Amino acid sequence: MKKGFFVLPTIGVVLIAFFFMLIILAPLMVLGVVGRALGNVGLGWVAFLTFLLFSLLGSSVNIPVWRRKVAAATPAVRYIYFFGIPYPLPTVETRVLESVLSINLGGAVMPLLLSFYLLAMNPGAIAPSLLATAVVSVAVFLIAKPVGGVGIVTPMFIPPLVAALCAILLGGQFAVVVAYVGGTLGTLLGADLMHLKDIRAMGAVNMSIGGAGTFDGIYLTGLLAVLLAF
Repeated sequence: MKKGFFVLPTIGVVLIAFFFMLIILAPLMVLGVVGRALGNVGLGWVAFLTFLLFSLLGSSVNIPVWRRKVAAATPAVRYIYFFGIPYPLPTVETRVLESVLSINLGGAVMPLLLSFYLLAMNPGAIAPSLLATAVVSVAVFLIAKPVGGVGIVTPMFIPPLVAALCAILLGGQFAVVVAYVGGTLGTLLGADLMHLKDIRAMGAVNMSIGGAGTFDGIYLTGLLAVLLAF
């Protein structure tokens, strides 16, 4: 069996949000305000925005980590003939398909790596980030809904808003780190991992952790972290 990558359409709204944020923050970037703020947590604004851009591009790449055969009901049309004239007869057939569980490059792998880096560079942010992650994961778990053919869908603005509230209340000087780590890990836990049983029960052919219905919330959390930097 050949292993490889498969892609999903990129969510257009986050692309609009990315460039809209660039327009808003451009003067502050020129003045170095954002750069100094992000530099305090171990990042430069150029590096962070480059990371966000590559995360957006990576949202269309899903890395398979688990495969199995599943029985799926699919619509079909059969024909019966009466005096040589074909008549369509809609029916449902059960077919054995390969179900693939993947992890999204831009919506899971890259945010996880950046989260671990930020925590390693800012040990004082570990405790508030873990608490924020717990709060966000519970909130997202409660509002996330399984949708057939898509997976687990989360309202895109809920994770960044809850992460922002946690960052303001708990983050202090590490608000940027708490917002990003709490929003990212909390969304992955609450939307995908805590709903993994629901995802499998849906019988979807392609399932992606950090993709489709959760990527937009994770990505907007990253944009929010930049806004909290100043």
